[in-house]
Amino acid sequence: MSKKRFFTWLKRLVSAGLAVILLFFAAAFAFPSLQLAQKACGVLQKAEAKAFVLTHKTPELEFHGNGNTTPVFDTSKQRYAEQVPVLMYHYVVPKAFNKEPDNNSMINLESFEAGMKYLYDNGYYTATLSELEDYLHGYIQLPEKTVVLTFDDGYENNYIYAYPILKKYGLHAALFIIGSRVQEHAAKDFKPDKSSYLSQEQLDAASDVFEYHSHTYDLHKKETLFCGKQEALTRDTDLLQKDIGIMREHGYITPYFAYPFGSYDAKTVYYLQKHGYRMAFTVKQGFVKPGDAPLELNRLTVTSSTDMELLLKTGDFKQSVKKD
Repeated sequence: MSKKRFFTWLKRLVSAGLAVILLFFAAAFAFPSLQLAQKACGVLQKAEAKAFVLTHKTPELEFHGNGNTTPVFDTSKQRYAEQVPVLMYHYVVPKAFNKEPDNNSMINLESFEAGMKYLYDNGYYTATLSELEDYLHGYIQLPEKTVVLTFDDGYENNYIYAYPILKKYGLHAALFIIGSRVQEHAAKDFKPDKSSYLSQEQLDAASDVFEYHSHTYDLHKKETLFCGKQEALTRDTDLLQKDIGIMREHGYITPYFAYPFGSYDAKTVYYLQKHGYRMAFTVKQGFVKPGDAPLELNRLTVTSSTDMELLLKTGDFKQSVKKD
């Protein structure tokens, strides 16, 4: 076979292969419910995300510190932190009213208070998010016994139950608000067995303990966006950018963000950074360490069955679950 015929044959083979691949991906979009097509679509999504990273220059993050100083503490009793646990909470409810004991987003009030008492009794410092940001970039040091407390969604029970306990023990926390769910006025009769959201009055009243940041204005939802799968609406970056503007119009001007359902990709990170967000939190389990990617920070889930001491030592959610 001549060289010319060989290369002609090879070109046709490559073209045929590319045509098959394109047909394969076309099927993914035409028939997204098919399992094979869904996998193909997923592969295409990942490839598209990688291509996006290669073709879009990451917005420069100009950060020169928040002007904070290292907290004052007795260095003879503890060293500086090599890593910081960021604890994640959502829904706090008395055990008697907990209808979903296996739901990791719900924690019994009794277990929550025991955890906060443990932090207090053992001399833990609850850092603010601006302190965590400075620590992340090496501007300050934090005590070895430092923890960051975060709450997602903005449930009313965070004010009714968590706030008095945090205040009692002198602890600080960050609350990621879903802007559209903030109520104008608190309900007259709070019902622990029903889900309800914080009012503006309650947010104002609890501001001595909580700092407030973004969990989007109205994108804490899932819809079929790609590949026939349910995805968080934040994955639609056009919707995300509009939502950022709405959130700011309602007064939530913050550089800190928590991903709804922990869902994000390279494009989400790009547009958050483009719009001035400097830190964002996932639901991936692990500690935060200096030099970590600031828009992909780990957290640690805390449940009613969590052994707080073990969780803070190991960062292993499964290992820290108490055995009955």
